[in-house]
Amino acid sequence: MSPLSLLTKLKSAPPSAPPPAPSSSPASPKIVSPTAPQAKTATDTVSLSAQAVSKMTGAADAPGGPSAPPVQLKIPGDLSFADFKAMSARMEKVMDYHLARGNFIRQSMESLRSQFGFEGEGEAAGNVSLSGEIGKVVERQAVSRGIAMPEKSQEVKDWEAERQSEASVPPEGWDKSSLITLFLPGSQGTDDKQVEIWLDNRAFDKLGKMSADEVKAGLVDMLNGPDAAASQAAVDDGAFGAAMRADSEHHSEFQKSKARLGFFDPEQGTSAQPWLMIQSRSEPGYVQENAGKLVDTVMSILKEGAAGRTAG
Repeated sequence: MSPLSLLTKLKSAPPSAPPPAPSSSPASPKIVSPTAPQAKTATDTVSLSAQAVSKMTGAADAPGGPSAPPVQLKIPGDLSFADFKAMSARMEKVMDYHLARGNFIRQSMESLRSQFGFEGEGEAAGNVSLSGEIGKVVERQAVSRGIAMPEKSQEVKDWEAERQSEASVPPEGWDKSSLITLFLPGSQGTDDKQVEIWLDNRAFDKLGKMSADEVKAGLVDMLNGPDAAASQAAVDDGAFGAAMRADSEHHSEFQKSKARLGFFDPEQGTSAQPWLMIQSRSEPGYVQENAGKLVDTVMSILKEGAAGRTAG
Protein backbone atom coordinates (compact mmCIF):
# COMPACT_ATOMS: atom_id res chain seq x y z
CA MET A 1 0.00 0.00 0.00
CA SER A 2 1.25 3.42 -0.92
CA PRO A 3 1.80 6.00 1.82
CA LEU A 4 -0.99 8.11 0.32
CA SER A 5 -3.49 5.26 0.49
CA LEU A 6 -2.53 4.52 4.12
CA LEU A 7 -2.97 8.16 5.14
CA THR A 8 -6.40 8.28 3.45
CA LYS A 9 -7.55 5.14 5.33
CA LEU A 10 -6.45 6.51 8.74
CA LYS A 11 -8.33 9.76 8.18
CA SER A 12 -11.53 7.91 7.27
CA ALA A 13 -11.46 5.62 10.38
CA PRO A 14 -13.90 6.52 13.27
CA PRO A 15 -12.28 8.30 16.17
CA SER A 16 -11.34 5.99 19.04
CA ALA A 17 -12.70 6.49 22.58
CA PRO A 18 -10.57 8.66 24.80
CA PRO A 19 -8.52 6.80 27.39
CA PRO A 20 -10.11 6.51 30.83
CA ALA A 21 -9.26 9.14 33.37
CA PRO A 22 -6.70 8.05 35.91
CA SER A 23 -8.20 6.96 39.25
CA SER A 24 -6.63 7.30 42.68
CA SER A 25 -8.42 4.24 44.04
CA PRO A 26 -8.60 0.72 42.67
CA ALA A 27 -11.82 -0.37 41.05
CA SER A 28 -14.18 -2.20 43.39
CA PRO A 29 -15.70 -5.45 42.15
CA LYS A 30 -19.46 -5.49 41.82
CA ILE A 31 -21.05 -7.94 44.27
CA VAL A 32 -23.81 -10.01 42.77
CA SER A 33 -26.03 -12.33 44.78
CA PRO A 34 -25.58 -15.94 43.57
CA THR A 35 -29.36 -16.30 43.19
CA ALA A 36 -29.97 -13.05 41.30
CA PRO A 37 -30.14 -13.21 37.47
CA GLN A 38 -26.91 -12.12 35.87
CA ALA A 39 -27.53 -9.07 33.73
CA LYS A 40 -25.47 -8.77 30.61
CA THR A 41 -23.55 -5.55 30.77
CA ALA A 42 -20.38 -4.30 29.31
CA THR A 43 -18.98 -4.06 32.85
CA ASP A 44 -17.17 -7.05 34.21
CA THR A 45 -18.93 -8.70 37.21
CA VAL A 46 -17.65 -10.90 40.03
CA SER A 47 -19.93 -13.58 41.48
CA LEU A 48 -19.41 -14.40 45.19
CA SER A 49 -20.78 -17.14 47.41
CA ALA A 50 -23.32 -16.41 50.16
CA GLN A 51 -20.63 -16.97 52.77
CA ALA A 52 -18.34 -14.44 51.14
CA VAL A 53 -21.14 -11.90 50.84
CA SER A 54 -21.95 -12.37 54.53
CA LYS A 55 -18.38 -11.79 55.60
CA MET A 56 -17.90 -8.74 53.41
CA THR A 57 -21.11 -7.09 54.63
CA GLY A 58 -20.28 -7.73 58.28
CA ALA A 59 -22.96 -10.35 58.99
CA ALA A 60 -21.84 -13.14 61.35
CA ASP A 61 -22.41 -16.77 60.56
CA ALA A 62 -25.24 -18.15 62.66
CA PRO A 63 -24.43 -21.29 64.65
CA GLY A 64 -25.65 -24.36 62.88
CA GLY A 65 -25.65 -22.81 59.46
CA PRO A 66 -27.29 -19.92 57.66
CA SER A 67 -30.82 -21.16 58.45
CA ALA A 68 -30.33 -21.35 62.29
CA PRO A 69 -32.14 -18.68 64.38
CA PRO A 70 -30.03 -15.84 65.79
CA VAL A 71 -28.55 -16.25 69.25
CA GLN A 72 -30.69 -14.70 72.02
CA LEU A 73 -28.40 -12.75 74.35
CA LYS A 74 -29.28 -12.37 78.07
CA ILE A 75 -28.62 -8.85 79.27
CA PRO A 76 -27.85 -8.59 83.01
CA GLY A 77 -30.89 -7.17 84.81
CA ASP A 78 -33.37 -8.29 82.18
CA LEU A 79 -36.31 -10.36 83.38
CA SER A 80 -37.79 -13.25 81.55
CA PHE A 81 -41.56 -13.62 81.52
CA ALA A 82 -41.27 -16.44 84.05
CA ASP A 83 -39.13 -14.20 86.32
CA PHE A 84 -41.66 -11.42 86.04
CA LYS A 85 -44.57 -13.69 86.94
CA ALA A 86 -42.72 -15.01 90.00
CA MET A 87 -41.82 -11.51 91.13
CA SER A 88 -45.40 -10.30 90.67
CA ALA A 89 -46.77 -13.23 92.67
CA ARG A 90 -44.30 -12.50 95.45
CA MET A 91 -45.19 -8.80 95.61
CA GLU A 92 -48.88 -9.67 95.69
CA LYS A 93 -48.29 -11.76 98.82
CA VAL A 94 -46.26 -8.94 100.38
CA MET A 95 -49.03 -6.42 99.68
CA ASP A 96 -51.71 -8.75 101.02
CA TYR A 97 -49.72 -9.20 104.21
CA HIS A 98 -49.25 -5.47 104.73
CA LEU A 99 -52.94 -4.80 104.14
CA ALA A 100 -53.81 -7.42 106.76
CA ARG A 101 -51.17 -6.03 109.12
CA GLY A 102 -52.52 -2.50 108.68
CA ASN A 103 -55.94 -3.73 109.74
CA PHE A 104 -54.38 -5.49 112.75
CA ILE A 105 -52.56 -2.30 113.80
CA ARG A 106 -55.78 -0.29 113.49
CA GLN A 107 -57.64 -2.71 115.77
CA SER A 108 -54.73 -2.78 118.24
CA MET A 109 -54.65 1.01 118.49
CA GLU A 110 -58.42 1.20 118.90
CA SER A 111 -58.08 -1.19 121.83
CA LEU A 112 -55.25 0.89 123.29
CA ARG A 113 -57.20 4.15 123.00
CA SER A 114 -60.07 2.53 124.84
CA GLN A 115 -57.77 1.40 127.66
CA PHE A 116 -56.65 4.99 128.22
CA GLY A 117 -60.28 6.13 128.30
CA PHE A 118 -60.43 7.65 124.82
CA GLU A 119 -63.78 6.71 123.34
CA GLY A 120 -65.42 7.95 120.18
CA GLU A 121 -64.27 8.52 116.63
CA GLY A 122 -61.56 10.87 115.47
CA GLU A 123 -58.45 12.32 117.05
CA ALA A 124 -60.49 15.02 118.79
CA ALA A 125 -61.70 12.29 121.15
CA GLY A 126 -58.12 11.59 122.25
CA ASN A 127 -55.29 9.70 120.66
CA VAL A 128 -52.21 7.63 121.48
CA SER A 129 -48.78 7.48 119.82
CA LEU A 130 -46.13 4.81 120.38
CA SER A 131 -42.35 4.96 120.00
CA GLY A 132 -39.84 2.18 120.59
CA GLU A 133 -40.21 -1.42 121.70
CA ILE A 134 -43.48 -0.78 123.52
CA GLY A 135 -45.17 -1.02 120.13
CA LYS A 136 -44.36 -4.74 119.96
CA VAL A 137 -45.68 -5.24 123.49
CA VAL A 138 -48.97 -3.57 122.51
CA GLU A 139 -49.23 -5.89 119.52
CA ARG A 140 -48.74 -8.93 121.73
CA GLN A 141 -51.37 -7.61 124.11
CA ALA A 142 -53.77 -7.31 121.20
CA VAL A 143 -53.11 -10.95 120.31
CA SER A 144 -53.82 -11.99 123.91
CA ARG A 145 -57.15 -10.13 123.58
CA GLY A 146 -58.13 -12.14 120.53
CA ILE A 147 -57.11 -9.79 117.72
CA ALA A 148 -55.59 -11.97 115.01
CA MET A 149 -52.08 -11.06 113.92
CA PRO A 150 -51.46 -11.97 110.26
CA GLU A 151 -48.84 -14.63 109.67
CA LYS A 152 -45.81 -13.97 107.51
CA SER A 153 -45.33 -16.25 104.53
CA GLN A 154 -41.81 -17.24 103.51
CA GLU A 155 -42.02 -14.76 100.63
CA VAL A 156 -42.71 -11.92 103.08
CA LYS A 157 -39.88 -13.03 105.38
CA ASP A 158 -37.45 -13.12 102.45
CA TRP A 159 -38.62 -9.70 101.26
CA GLU A 160 -38.09 -8.20 104.72
CA ALA A 161 -34.69 -9.89 105.13
CA GLU A 162 -33.50 -8.25 101.91
CA ARG A 163 -34.35 -4.85 103.36
CA GLN A 164 -32.98 -5.26 106.87
CA SER A 165 -29.81 -3.43 105.91
CA GLU A 166 -31.96 -0.44 104.89
CA ALA A 167 -33.49 -0.10 108.37
CA SER A 168 -32.30 3.02 110.17
CA VAL A 169 -30.44 2.73 113.47
CA PRO A 170 -32.27 4.45 116.38
CA PRO A 171 -30.55 7.57 117.76
CA GLU A 172 -28.71 7.29 121.06
CA GLY A 173 -31.13 6.71 123.90
CA TRP A 174 -34.01 5.54 121.75
CA ASP A 175 -32.49 2.10 121.42
CA LYS A 176 -33.25 1.56 125.13
CA SER A 177 -36.31 3.78 125.57
CA SER A 178 -39.99 3.57 124.76
CA LEU A 179 -42.58 6.33 124.85
CA ILE A 180 -46.36 6.30 125.05
CA THR A 181 -47.66 9.77 124.16
CA LEU A 182 -51.24 10.62 125.08
CA PHE A 183 -53.05 13.43 123.31
CA LEU A 184 -56.01 14.22 125.54
CA PRO A 185 -59.42 15.03 124.03
CA GLY A 186 -59.31 18.38 122.28
CA SER A 187 -55.53 18.30 121.75
CA GLN A 188 -54.23 20.18 118.74
CA GLY A 189 -51.07 18.08 118.56
CA THR A 190 -47.54 18.35 119.88
CA ASP A 191 -47.25 19.99 123.33
CA ASP A 192 -50.98 20.65 123.56
CA LYS A 193 -52.82 18.57 126.16
CA GLN A 194 -49.97 16.08 125.88
CA VAL A 195 -48.88 13.52 128.48
CA GLU A 196 -45.80 11.30 128.12
CA ILE A 197 -45.16 7.89 129.67
CA TRP A 198 -41.50 6.87 129.37
CA LEU A 199 -40.41 3.24 129.80
CA ASP A 200 -37.00 1.60 130.04
CA ASN A 201 -37.07 -1.30 127.55
CA ARG A 202 -34.72 -3.30 129.78
CA ALA A 203 -37.24 -3.18 132.65
CA PHE A 204 -40.29 -4.55 130.83
CA ASP A 205 -40.07 -8.01 132.33
CA LYS A 206 -39.23 -6.77 135.83
CA LEU A 207 -42.10 -4.30 135.85
CA GLY A 208 -44.48 -6.87 134.44
CA LYS A 209 -43.80 -9.19 137.36
CA MET A 210 -44.72 -6.51 139.90
CA SER A 211 -48.20 -5.48 140.93
CA ALA A 212 -49.69 -2.15 139.91
CA ASP A 213 -50.12 -1.25 143.57
CA GLU A 214 -46.39 -1.72 144.21
CA VAL A 215 -45.53 0.63 141.38
CA LYS A 216 -48.07 3.26 142.43
CA ALA A 217 -46.81 3.18 146.00
CA GLY A 218 -43.23 3.66 144.80
CA LEU A 219 -43.80 6.72 142.59
CA VAL A 220 -41.38 9.57 143.30
CA ASP A 221 -42.03 13.27 142.65
CA MET A 222 -38.99 14.01 140.51
CA LEU A 223 -39.40 17.79 140.47
CA ASN A 224 -40.47 18.75 143.97
CA GLY A 225 -39.68 15.83 146.25
CA PRO A 226 -36.60 15.34 148.46
CA ASP A 227 -34.97 13.21 145.75
CA ALA A 228 -35.61 15.69 142.95
CA ALA A 229 -31.99 16.57 142.26
CA ALA A 230 -30.78 12.97 142.27
CA SER A 231 -33.66 11.71 140.15
CA GLN A 232 -33.15 14.50 137.61
CA ALA A 233 -29.47 13.63 137.35
CA ALA A 234 -30.40 9.98 136.84
CA VAL A 235 -32.60 10.96 133.89
CA ASP A 236 -30.00 13.27 132.37
CA ASP A 237 -27.30 10.61 132.57
CA GLY A 238 -29.44 7.75 131.33
CA ALA A 239 -31.12 6.66 128.11
CA PHE A 240 -34.15 8.93 128.67
CA GLY A 241 -31.93 11.99 128.80
CA ALA A 242 -30.06 10.96 125.65
CA ALA A 243 -33.34 10.40 123.80
CA MET A 244 -34.67 13.79 124.90
CA ARG A 245 -31.55 15.54 123.69
CA ALA A 246 -31.68 13.70 120.37
CA ASP A 247 -35.27 14.95 119.83
CA SER A 248 -34.86 18.39 121.39
CA GLU A 249 -35.20 20.22 118.07
CA HIS A 250 -38.72 18.90 117.52
CA HIS A 251 -39.79 18.10 121.09
CA SER A 252 -38.31 20.61 123.48
CA GLU A 253 -41.29 19.96 125.79
CA PHE A 254 -39.69 16.67 126.86
CA GLN A 255 -37.13 18.60 128.93
CA LYS A 256 -39.54 21.25 130.22
CA SER A 257 -42.01 19.17 132.19
CA LYS A 258 -44.01 20.85 134.94
CA ALA A 259 -44.98 17.52 136.47
CA ARG A 260 -42.83 14.37 136.54
CA LEU A 261 -43.38 11.18 138.54
CA GLY A 262 -41.04 8.19 138.36
CA PHE A 263 -40.72 4.62 139.57
CA PHE A 264 -37.13 3.51 140.15
CA ASP A 265 -35.49 0.15 140.57
CA PRO A 266 -36.28 -0.75 144.20
CA GLU A 267 -32.70 -1.93 144.70
CA GLN A 268 -30.84 1.01 143.12
CA GLY A 269 -33.21 3.85 143.86
CA THR A 270 -32.49 7.18 142.20
CA SER A 271 -28.90 6.24 141.42
CA ALA A 272 -30.09 4.90 138.02
CA GLN A 273 -32.74 6.14 135.64
CA PRO A 274 -36.38 5.22 136.41
CA TRP A 275 -38.05 2.16 134.93
CA LEU A 276 -41.24 4.18 134.43
CA MET A 277 -41.74 7.95 134.23
CA ILE A 278 -44.91 9.97 133.69
CA GLN A 279 -44.57 13.67 132.81
CA SER A 280 -46.18 16.61 131.05
CA ARG A 281 -45.46 20.24 130.34
CA SER A 282 -48.95 21.20 129.17
CA GLU A 283 -51.03 19.04 131.58
CA PRO A 284 -49.28 18.86 134.96
CA GLY A 285 -52.59 18.63 136.82
CA TYR A 286 -53.68 15.61 134.76
CA VAL A 287 -50.46 13.77 135.67
CA GLN A 288 -50.94 14.38 139.39
CA GLU A 289 -54.61 13.44 139.38
CA ASN A 290 -54.49 10.43 137.05
CA ALA A 291 -51.10 8.86 137.76
CA GLY A 292 -52.71 5.83 139.40
CA LYS A 293 -54.98 5.12 136.40
CA LEU A 294 -52.09 5.53 134.00
CA VAL A 295 -49.97 3.06 135.97
CA ASP A 296 -52.84 0.56 135.99
CA THR A 297 -53.11 0.76 132.21
CA VAL A 298 -49.37 0.47 131.59
CA MET A 299 -49.08 -2.53 133.89
CA SER A 300 -51.95 -4.26 132.06
CA ILE A 301 -50.16 -3.67 128.74
CA LEU A 302 -46.93 -5.18 130.08
CA LYS A 303 -48.58 -8.19 131.70
CA GLU A 304 -50.90 -9.00 128.80
CA GLY A 305 -48.12 -8.32 126.32
CA ALA A 306 -45.96 -10.89 128.06
CA ALA A 307 -48.84 -13.37 127.92
CA GLY A 308 -49.20 -12.84 124.16
CA ARG A 309 -45.48 -13.09 123.45
CA THR A 310 -45.54 -16.63 122.03
CA ALA A 311 -48.51 -15.80 119.82
CA GLY A 312 -46.73 -12.80 118.29
